Amino acid sequence: MKKIIALTLMAFLAGGIASAQHHGNCGNCPHHAQHQGCQNQQAQTQAQTNGIDMAIVKAFPTVKSVKKTKKWTEVYDANKKLLGYAVYSKPASDGIKGYNGETPVLIALNPKQVILGVWLLENKETPKFAKKVEDAGFYNNWNGLTVKQALKKEVDAVSGATYTSNGVIKSVQAALKAL
Repeated sequence: MKKIIALTLMAFLAGGIASAQHHGNCGNCPHHAQHQGCQNQQAQTQAQTNGIDMAIVKAFPTVKSVKKTKKWTEVYDANKKLLGYAVYSKPASDGIKGYNGETPVLIALNPKQVILGVWLLENKETPKFAKKVEDAGFYNNWNGLTVKQALKKEVDAVSGATYTSNGVIKSVQAALKAL
């Protein structure tokens, strides 16, 4: 019995050593995915301590500082390089409602003012409807568009979450018109 336990332990250790040798930085294994998640969480925690809104951290994971202007929030990395701009729909979208209330959004733009993404901010929408809109990939409708292109784009509402998606469309348009 001791011999079986010893052999099992040796095989386990040998596998661990081989695994450790393999893990240079493949990035594709569960360990590295988990490690990347920890790094992202550390960056988000650091950003929170610097007073940076979590919505901006989601849009720009490497953010280290921001500068608010009348038009938008400029977003910078640790080397003071401009990552892009964060545009909040409020106050331009005040009064625009989805199913259960206002649908404020954050729009992330790269330095050339091309849309990187749209995120629904804190709201009172029914979580089921908000999730349906997100799961449909709805917020990606504006990705890769300039402000001018995005204002002209006709976006269809998500079936089953029409009020929520129409509220988001109007909030995006209001924010972009205010630029």
